[in-house]
Amino acid sequence: MSEKRGISRRQVLRVGTVVGSAVTLVAVSEQVASAAPQVDPNQATSRGDLGRVSTASGGVGVIAAPKRANRTKVTVPAQVPFAGFPEGVTPRPGDLVTVTDNWDGLALAAVPVVHWLTGVPKQRNDGSYELAGERLAESPLLPMRTSKRVRVCVLDTELPDAQVLAVRAA
Repeated sequence: MSEKRGISRRQVLRVGTVVGSAVTLVAVSEQVASAAPQVDPNQATSRGDLGRVSTASGGVGVIAAPKRANRTKVTVPAQVPFAGFPEGVTPRPGDLVTVTDNWDGLALAAVPVVHWLTGVPKQRNDGSYELAGERLAESPLLPMRTSKRVRVCVLDTELPDAQVLAVRAA
C-alpha cells in the first residue's frame, strides 16, 4: 500500500471480515446467553426431604424421619400422598421416600427413592431374591429373569429386603 492511496482493498476486506466475525460472535453469544435455562425462583425453596414410611394406607402414608443421615430429612411426621410409584407397588413401613412440593397436581408428595442393581437374580428358599449382594422381596417381575443378566430398579429401604420397581435387560 502506498501512503498516497491510504488503505488497499485487500486490507479493507480483511478488516471487514474481522469486524464481521466479531459482531457475529457477539450476536451468537447473546443468543446463547438468552437461550440458557432460567433459574426458577421457586426451585431454590422447593422441598426435597428424605423420609421413611411409618404407615401406608390407600395411597397415603405417614412419613417420618429416616435412620439414615441426610442433608435434608423429614423432621416432623406428616401424612403425605404417594406419587410416582409403579402400579402394583405400595410402599411398606420402612421404605424410603422423598417428600417434595414439586409434583404436578399435589401440594406435597412422597416419591420413591431408588437405586439400580445389575446381575443375575437368584431365587432364595423363602421366595425372595438376591442380586448384587442385596436381598429383594418377592416380585412378579423377576421369576422369568432368573437366568439372564438384568438391571433392576429397587426402592431404597431400611428393611432387610427391597421392593422391585422395574426390570430391564442389561
